[in-house]
Amino acid sequence: MKGISILLIVFTVLLLQSCEFSCSVGDKSEKKLNIQNKPVNQDGTMLYNGIELTVKDLKISKAYLVFDNGEKVPGDNFVDFESPVKLILQIDSGWMEINDRVWLDASEKVIQEGGKILLDEKDLFSNYQDDGITAEDAKVIGLKVKLTVKRRSPPTHFTVNFRVADKKGKGYVEGGYKLYSK
Repeated sequence: MKGISILLIVFTVLLLQSCEFSCSVGDKSEKKLNIQNKPVNQDGTMLYNGIELTVKDLKISKAYLVFDNGEKVPGDNFVDFESPVKLILQIDSGWMEINDRVWLDASEKVIQEGGKILLDEKDLFSNYQDDGITAEDAKVIGLKVKLTVKRRSPPTHFTVNFRVADKKGKGYVEGGYKLYSK
């Protein structure tokens, strides 16, 4: 009987050594910070900063985030919101060109944690409606967001959704990314 007790204790100790204990706090319904520190290749497009894209009839080489001064946003998208953040889309081809001109439409929506819409801008290229922009300029699209977070406020995040579409053709790119406060 004593031998069975010792065997049971040894078996229990061995069993406990193979278990994994973990704990967590916070909302479990949302995926844990779905931010990618490494670039992802999606159908030939290099995506940085956890940017998600849907593309139709365009060839895009890169999508990434930079600060207003051109410095890259860290891969985890934690920022201090002291400088605007700019989405850069590098378009290889796909815009419909007419006499070396392209007509684009762009929109951007910023949603605060909890669902409050802070910004919902449509037709960001409305100033270029008549003459369009040069086909060369249309190869690099930048959409800038300036957000202000009060000092000492609790950590939060913002979702930025965007769309850039060809007004004369069928091509478009749309997607989103998140920014987190430090």
